[in-house]
Amino acid sequence: MVEDIIKNIVEEFFSKMLVDFSNLDVKKELENIYYIKLETTDSSLIIWTRWKNLDDIKNILKILINRKAEENIIIHVEVNDYLKSKDDKLINYIKNKIDYVKETNKDFRLPFFSAYERKKIHSYVSDLKSDIYTKSEWEWKDRRLFICKKNNKMTIDLDWIDI
Repeated sequence: MVEDIIKNIVEEFFSKMLVDFSNLDVKKELENIYYIKLETTDSSLIIWTRWKNLDDIKNILKILINRKAEENIIIHVEVNDYLKSKDDKLINYIKNKIDYVKETNKDFRLPFFSAYERKKIHSYVSDLKSDIYTKSEWEWKDRRLFICKKNNKMTIDLDWIDI
């Protein structure tokens, strides 16, 4: 079972890093997508500054897991509810920028975000079902996301019907 393969690899990996963890849980989210939740007192060692270590660890684990499982698997690694906290901060930031766009009627170019974060932002804004939308411009590492306000254009009925 893939969950067992993932759990064994993750346990061995963090044990060799001398990371003390009290709980490790692996759950299948979707086809070939797995959620790894780790509870540890060593979270600062894993996450580090601006989640740099966490991203690197996730990439290394993905390589090890894909090699052992012999299939392409995507993983999400959660350490002490850090991703949830990070997502909450992201959504609060986006709410603030949405308010700015509504007040100023100006598009707002967001700073660089990962593809995962851009998808979360797109989904959040589209779920609002308001006059605010997102658009992406440029490609690869230069990809930027914009928060925009739809223009409510006034139409004129030249036949003077339904005005």
